[in-house]
Amino acid sequence: MDTLTIKNFRCAGKHGCFAAERDEETQFEVSAVLHANLQSSCKTDKLDETIDYPAVMGIIEGVIKGESVKLIERLADKIAERLFVRFSNLLEVDVRVTKRVKDLPYDFDGVCVEISRKRGDYLK
Repeated sequence: MDTLTIKNFRCAGKHGCFAAERDEETQFEVSAVLHANLQSSCKTDKLDETIDYPAVMGIIEGVIKGESVKLIERLADKIAERLFVRFSNLLEVDVRVTKRVKDLPYDFDGVCVEISRKRGDYLK
């Protein structure tokens, strides 16, 4: 199995359990490892036979800038689901979402969740 990795895609969104978090944008960072069979595109050199990474970033951005959710694991799950719908050759995906929390009195970079999903989790 082959992989394509998007590292640390940064985007602002309005997500969190508290109303204040959904009123003001917060920075998010998303990484995704997409597992697919890329043998065909390796041979043909055709974009429509691979994972189009600008399209992946568009999906990530759409979820982060889209409808507010409470949990970062829900963001990760929505990203995974939309990637499976868009790319028929995607077999598995690992999505990591980091939220840059600024309203807590602690010194840390952010809070992150990482999920791993398979095509069969969403599509049969």
